Amino acid sequence: MTDIMIKNNKLQISDGDFTTVSGVEEVKQHLIAALNTFKGDWVLNKAKGINYSYGFRNTNSMRNDVKKQLLGVKHVRSVDNFEMVFDKQSLSLKVTAIIKTTYGKIYLEENINTQ
Repeated sequence: MTDIMIKNNKLQISDGDFTTVSGVEEVKQHLIAALNTFKGDWVLNKAKGINYSYGFRNTNSMRNDVKKQLLGVKHVRSVDNFEMVFDKQSLSLKVTAIIKTTYGKIYLEENINTQ
């Protein structure tokens, strides 16, 4: 499978054509998109995304929701060494994990702006 490469929320173009990614890099791109999708944001599926309305006081619900999003990405087999830390100063969420995929392992470290 192949997808269009996105960096810093911008489609990547090279020599007048879209740059593509596949394999591990494609899965990593989809993981980052899943973490940055708020519930109700995606027009085609309002149920998709992380429900931040739980608030950060209920970390168990938030952890389960975030892990569910990661596990919902195609080709993801497991989520190991999962950690989630909320930074009160920047109102961001740092997610780290080792993701096992059909293509190999991905070390994921993503900061999510929750504002």
